[in-house]
Amino acid sequence: MRGMWRRTQQDRPADDADAARRSGPGLGVGVQVYVKERIPVSSDDWVDEPTGVIIAPGDRSLRNVYGPADGLTTWTVAFSEPQYRRDGRGPYETAIVPASLLVAEEPFPG
Repeated sequence: MRGMWRRTQQDRPADDADAARRSGPGLGVGVQVYVKERIPVSSDDWVDEPTGVIIAPGDRSLRNVYGPADGLTTWTVAFSEPQYRRDGRGPYETAIVPASLLVAEEPFPG
């Protein structure tokens, strides 16, 4: 008997499997991410698109990892190297970043 926590690819309906594949990895502590630029670009943006790891929740106390990224959820990101803002402020080793600007890196295969 298969439990509900051990669903395999063949157990899922085709549309459920397709949705899971399109959504990619979720955000949470330990996830490697990069910070994408806002449009339009502002002086508060980071130089380039820095990479790092989520080390803690940001400001909100409740998070929904699997739900849509709203403008209020934030995560604390530790950068892989110190980062600067476009206006020259920095260096920053960590920052609280809106979830809407974070993109999870694909897991390393293997």
